Amino acid sequence: RQIEQYLGFLGQKLADMHIKATLILLGGALMITQLGNRKTTQDIDVVIATNDRQIYQAVQQAIMLVAQEKKLPASWINDDVTLIVDQVGRPKAPRYWKSFASLDVYIPEFEYIFALKCFSARIQDDRDIMALAQRLHIRTRAQAWSIVNAYIPPLQLSSRSGYTTQAIDRCFST
Repeated sequence: RQIEQYLGFLGQKLADMHIKATLILLGGALMITQLGNRKTTQDIDVVIATNDRQIYQAVQQAIMLVAQEKKLPASWINDDVTLIVDQVGRPKAPRYWKSFASLDVYIPEFEYIFALKCFSARIQDDRDIMALAQRLHIRTRAQAWSIVNAYIPPLQLSSRSGYTTQAIDRCFST
C-alpha cells in the first residue's frame, strides 16, 4: 500500500506540473506488488520511460519535491537500474499496471525480471529468483539459462557469465 501511496503522491505532483509520465517498475517494489514474496524494499526501482529530456527532468524534479514534502530519502525512487536496462535492453512486453493521476506504471514480463535478477547475481536476489522461478515453472539450470539467454545479449552476458552461473547454481540443483 505504501508503494502505491507514494506513487500516487508522485502522480499528483506530476499532474500539478501538467506533466504526463510513464514508469516501468522493477526491483523490490515489483516483487512486493506483483508476487508478494517480501514485505519491504529500500527504494522503488524504476525506469523513467521517455526519450524527452524535459520530461525526464520534470519527473526527477517531482520525485525530489515529493521527497521533501513527505520527508522521504532523496533516493525513495531510484532510476539507477536504467543503466542496466540500457545495456541489456528494455522489456519485450511490458504490461500496464496502474495509473496514478498523471503517472502510468508498467510492469515488465516476469521472464525479464528473472533474467535481470540472475544477471545481477546478488545473493540478496536469490529469494526473488526462486519466487520468479516458481511463478514461471522454472525448475532446472537449463530452463533458467534459456530465459537468461533470451533476454541478456551475449556481449553483456559474457562480461558477467561467471556471476550469473553462480546465481543459477545457488538457486537450482539440476
